[in-house]
Amino acid sequence: MAKEAPAGYSKMQILLHWAVPVLIVVQFLLGPAMTSVYEGMKTGTPTGSPALAWAHVGIGLLVLVLALWRVGLRFARGVPAPAFEPKTPEQGFLAFVTNELTFFLYLAILAMPVLGAVGWFYGNGVAASAHASMKYLLILVVAVHVGLTLVHQFVLRDGSLDRMRKVGD
Repeated sequence: MAKEAPAGYSKMQILLHWAVPVLIVVQFLLGPAMTSVYEGMKTGTPTGSPALAWAHVGIGLLVLVLALWRVGLRFARGVPAPAFEPKTPEQGFLAFVTNELTFFLYLAILAMPVLGAVGWFYGNGVAASAHASMKYLLILVVAVHVGLTLVHQFVLRDGSLDRMRKVGD
């Protein structure tokens, strides 16, 4: 028997939704310090601030834990039904893009800290390079996510943004 979709997101789902991007912004700010320390380790000439590099590592692991928690809540509790039922092919395409975007957003948010940890703790250059390169993918996916949210809120006026600001049940 299929579980009924909740009326809205829980307080914890909303908190995790906003906490993860805030921490990711901090990660972008700490990224250059991490790059400097990592490059110094590879060349044998210490550079940069190891404390900031370790802060980047710690926050990255925290992002991974919070993202896994959010995914767990998504499976355990479920998510509200879509904000609107597509009535046109364009709306169907928008719903498809929104669903696929959610998958890629979760994938990027989970893969980045794993790749970063493998790069840092095991000195794996391929993982470190993939981690560093994924920031561009993450920026793109987040930009599309924000753009679609604004389209839902201000063009379709379906209250989509309100769902992540107010507790549903």
